[in-house]
Amino acid sequence: MAEKDWQVMVPKSGDVSITAVPNITEKEIEDDRSLLVLQLHGAYEGLVEYMLPFQREWDSGPLLSIARSVRQGAGDGAGAWTDDFKDMFKKETWVELGGKVKSMAGSAVDAGYDYASKTTQDIVNKANATYNKVQQLNSSQDTTLRSWGWWSAQIEEVEKTYEAELQQYAKTVNEAVETTKEMVEKAQKFYAHRQAILGVPELIASGDIKGVQSFVDTVVKDIDPALAKEIKNNPNFYAVLEIISDHDSAVTFMAYVGLMMEAVPPNFLAYIAGKGAMYILIEVVMIIISALLTAGAAVAARVTALVTRLAMSSAKVANAARKIEKAKEALDAFIRMIETLCDAANRLQDLGEKLVVARLKGLRLRGKTQQKLGAKRSLIKRDIRCRRCGSTAHRTPRGPRGIVVYK
Repeated sequence: MAEKDWQVMVPKSGDVSITAVPNITEKEIEDDRSLLVLQLHGAYEGLVEYMLPFQREWDSGPLLSIARSVRQGAGDGAGAWTDDFKDMFKKETWVELGGKVKSMAGSAVDAGYDYASKTTQDIVNKANATYNKVQQLNSSQDTTLRSWGWWSAQIEEVEKTYEAELQQYAKTVNEAVETTKEMVEKAQKFYAHRQAILGVPELIASGDIKGVQSFVDTVVKDIDPALAKEIKNNPNFYAVLEIISDHDSAVTFMAYVGLMMEAVPPNFLAYIAGKGAMYILIEVVMIIISALLTAGAAVAARVTALVTRLAMSSAKVANAARKIEKAKEALDAFIRMIETLCDAANRLQDLGEKLVVARLKGLRLRGKTQQKLGAKRSLIKRDIRCRRCGSTAHRTPRGPRGIVVYK
């Protein structure tokens, strides 16, 4: 993966001393980040608003809402998922996936409070303001990022009342139309690597460059060899490394990736994707991370293909067996989320170019002409700690507080 080289012309041969005087200012970098936050938060607000009807239904009965959505929604029914599909109606599946999604924003925010507190506080305030606006809650002085996402519902059902109904839904859904063999095989690979894929945002939040490179060499290569090759051969990968190592930039992007993904309840995915709900969740995260790692043609083609596939569900949403309030708007907001995050990832790479130059300030090299002078920068991993107890084993608890009962 590429390094950054500069060629310096000198009037005569001999000893040289080079001092870096960057022409990129910190204000220019901060202005670019501020514009990025505005772009990301605009997409986040729309997503939260239009997902609210799905969120309410999920809260009323998580697994049952998935079953109903698969059967009565717009998904064309990916019927050849084989053994993986039975996991869709297990609470353990969504507890596992939900925990991973929850840690995306949580990891970025926890790291940010130690390494980029101003940026992090701004994101938290904006996210909480959105929460209050949509949920019509009173403003609060609490600075803990609220989790209104889908895992906050208690998935300790299926309620006995609905157990027979759920089993019947699962049976009828299983008779849906089969999709292409290639799509199924790729989806199964997504699911097999779900832990690693959904864990990459935390690697980026912590600045774990080696972990990210290992992910490309193993998981991406197994799922999509052409994409892995493009990432490894990305001539601008040095800018990606700078983004990952820059506290404010990494926190900004990964916090919004997590916030947006947690605003999408699984029953929405089931409504638009049928039995592919589990897989599309993982695929979206994979594509967004890939967009951050390379701006090449391979990832651009995969973004276009995914968005096109989702857009084709638009007419189906309108004709779904069971209409959900603002379902079309929710689908549009979901597509806009993917496009915005991928566009922001590309803009981050441009910002990375500026960071590479700006971080040269104060660098001095000595040597001779006609030789390559080099400087190696140490990339330090960020600790991610719970802000309440300081543990690195878990993230700061988020979400509605419980009630203490004194006895």
